[in-house]
Amino acid sequence: MKPRRPKVFDDILYAQCWEDPELDRAAFSIASDDVVFSITSGGCNVLTFLLDNPRKVIALDVNPYQNFLLDLKMAAFKRLSYLELLEFVGVRESDNRMQLYNKLRPALHHDSRSYWDTQSRKIQHGILHCGRYERYMGLLRRWVNRLMGRALVRKFFETEDPAARGELFRTEWRTIWWWLFTRVLLSRFTMTLLFDKAFFRYLDGSFSFGKHFAERVRRALTELPTKENYFLSYILLGRYYSEDHLPPYLREQNYHIIRSRLNRIEPVCDSCEHFFSTLPDSCITKFNFTNIFEWISPEEYERLLRQTHRVARNGAVLTYRNLLVFRERPIALAAHIRSLHMKARSLHERDLSFIYRNYVVEAINKRSAQWDTSYIPYLTAEH
Repeated sequence: MKPRRPKVFDDILYAQCWEDPELDRAAFSIASDDVVFSITSGGCNVLTFLLDNPRKVIALDVNPYQNFLLDLKMAAFKRLSYLELLEFVGVRESDNRMQLYNKLRPALHHDSRSYWDTQSRKIQHGILHCGRYERYMGLLRRWVNRLMGRALVRKFFETEDPAARGELFRTEWRTIWWWLFTRVLLSRFTMTLLFDKAFFRYLDGSFSFGKHFAERVRRALTELPTKENYFLSYILLGRYYSEDHLPPYLREQNYHIIRSRLNRIEPVCDSCEHFFSTLPDSCITKFNFTNIFEWISPEEYERLLRQTHRVARNGAVLTYRNLLVFRERPIALAAHIRSLHMKARSLHERDLSFIYRNYVVEAINKRSAQWDTSYIPYLTAEH
């Protein structure tokens, strides 16, 4: 029986990427002969990897609507000026987005054009805001403003000193209203209603969503930069703090570089496991898995890592995140996939996307003794 398709894959789940690409760029050290594999998600980080001049970026997502979104962002780079791009995606206010859509529409692929032709409401609102996750962030923002107050939220962005922000958090933010907010709107129950219970299948039942996210928010408000943190500003302000504090792919100095390299992106709508089965050995050098591993079973996780080992070149680098479920390469693969704990830990310390509890960097070793290929059925059958 074919597994049930999660309801969140019936449209765009993420309009933006919620992983800090600067961590992956530092871990990867992309060179001109690199082939980068990345989960598409909101498409932002796929576009950002072009800045490092890779030979190719494979953008894969099992949800076709995420690749439709990437196609739209790519078409905007191709057909719009820089200021028009900011206006179209939703950084700047605009009443002109449908006219801009008509300008870029010829650059869309057929399937994504058919989809976006029916999505005028998303386009008029600004595509940065059109995902289910961004709508959830909007719900959280409205309640934060009601319970904590807009003035207090602004204080954290206006206060540069981390110690002063720490005092502000202790004396004005950490109230009974904040406690109720984290226990209700950041609860497992609420997230299951808004997303899909399958996302939390492998999470320990005793894990406290409220405590975890409360601590993550405390760190973002008191220890990390605030104005520069476009993840935090979008969540709390509903916009980026200013046009001087945009995600890398939307910064003016990067516009022409990305525009000139768009033909290096290869969008794929498939599962990782099936797509890897179609690839030759040793063809990919960098892998950005975001946090997909925590939504699959430990057995599926290990099987996918074994497939990754086959399609990776020796020395290839893997990065991924743990949001709620802990995943790092199993001990059975220790000879074939090396954990780079120190690098991962130092990078995680500066992660502006503050919600993740763990950041993982690993490297492929293809010079150790070969494992039994019976672990990988498609290899023995087809290769």
